[in-house]
Amino acid sequence: MNPDVILRLVQASKQYKGKTVLNRISLEMSRGETVAVTGPNGSGKSTLLKMMAGLSALSSGKRETIGSGEGGSLVIGYAPDHLPKLKFTAREYLNHMGALRGLEAATRTRRIEELLQLVDLRDRTGQQMRFFSKGMLQKVNLVQALLGDPELLLLDEPIGGLDEEAQGALASMLLSLKQKGTAIVAASHEKAMIGPWAERVVTISEGRIQSIAATADAMVGKRWRRIVCQWPEGRGEVAKAFASWPGIMQYRKERRHAVYWIEPASSDALLRELLEAGASVDSVTIGSGRMV
Repeated sequence: MNPDVILRLVQASKQYKGKTVLNRISLEMSRGETVAVTGPNGSGKSTLLKMMAGLSALSSGKRETIGSGEGGSLVIGYAPDHLPKLKFTAREYLNHMGALRGLEAATRTRRIEELLQLVDLRDRTGQQMRFFSKGMLQKVNLVQALLGDPELLLLDEPIGGLDEEAQGALASMLLSLKQKGTAIVAASHEKAMIGPWAERVVTISEGRIQSIAATADAMVGKRWRRIVCQWPEGRGEVAKAFASWPGIMQYRKERRHAVYWIEPASSDALLRELLEAGASVDSVTIGSGRMV
């Protein structure tokens, strides 16, 4: 495994009651990388995050992780799409979640206060979460995901219930975490989530990855090679699997062609693998900046 990769899904699928929710997903996350996962409701975004978090077992395929935790475990923070309205104050709930993560009492108290201040949550003394607004609950949700100082942060619909000011504060927080080296995946059907913090956008539809693209901000000044190839009939899934090849910056299907934009240092290895897998390479071009 590439030393920068902390999580890898290889041909990962998930079925519920005989229905395929995710179909042969291949995806890598590197240390400090930030990814937005987009797609319509019911496309499989939430299931993908649960699989990445290790909360939902794969029906087939592989999930591989490497981190700095005990025994090389990966420290993951996961925020579901909503929290229930519990009969706890925010601090009671967060103290309990911190204890479950093995944080000592003094560390829990310090960390909780730091994070509550970070998300600007004004917790009224004694007020239980069952009386919180949706936006307040979402802030508590974000705090519990960050308690363990995760290496990988997974956020499911994180701007739900947040007003415009809070959304801006969230984007600033994600940028700050990115600069500290935290890998982030945020799933949302809201285009507002694709901001300056995201380096890649993964689009999912009907349980399949449809495209992987680098954002414009991430591409400024970067060089790339564009590889255009054709695959034999029935090899569409193999073509998509190469979208997670190390160094891939963008993948797109254009009629009968599969198009890969890749970092120059990784392009020769990709070309060899494409040819060995049965692809016919039509062209290789060099460029920089916006990928066309």
